[in-house]
Amino acid sequence: MNSGILSLWGIWDTVYQCCTRLQYVDREKNIFRIVLLRYRGEVLATADGQEIRPGDLIIKLHIHNYRLAKMFYGLHNETKMALLLRKRILESLPQLAAFVAALPQSAQIKGVVGTTMLSKGAEKLGFSVSQVPLTPFFRYKRWYLKLMIRLIHPDGAKRLSRNQDLVLNRVYMSKAELFRRYLPEGSKAGA
Repeated sequence: MNSGILSLWGIWDTVYQCCTRLQYVDREKNIFRIVLLRYRGEVLATADGQEIRPGDLIIKLHIHNYRLAKMFYGLHNETKMALLLRKRILESLPQLAAFVAALPQSAQIKGVVGTTMLSKGAEKLGFSVSQVPLTPFFRYKRWYLKLMIRLIHPDGAKRLSRNQDLVLNRVYMSKAELFRRYLPEGSKAGA
């Protein structure tokens, strides 16, 4: 990606942020943006034995793609990119847990749910992973995320041609597991 496209994307991202309900966990440091909403979809059984059901209050996770593109700018090694992404996610999850614990609706939140093609290694971070149904919405989202890979990844077009069937997955974790793994000990008293 060249710097001109990255600059235009930054402008678009600012407009997009203003037009959506997305909230920053931490504008400067966190890779996630979130939306608090009611879950719609099939029942999700989490790794710790809980269930997220339609109508449950959840945190919908969004990776901040523009921030990701800026992080990857100038990198050409796929392994370095994967390690950098994992590091940023690991740095972001404790902040996410503290953010969720501090929300007025925290007691009602059942878990966190995201949709991604970047689910490799998610189980080690405490997430459960399942494929999404191929509804028109998720077909569109898969197309959009492939476009993001093409733009963000230095060899995006080659990567997409090598991985014709990049799978769109849902990653999810119960709030209890998020807090158990990532909420600092001093913050758990109010959670």
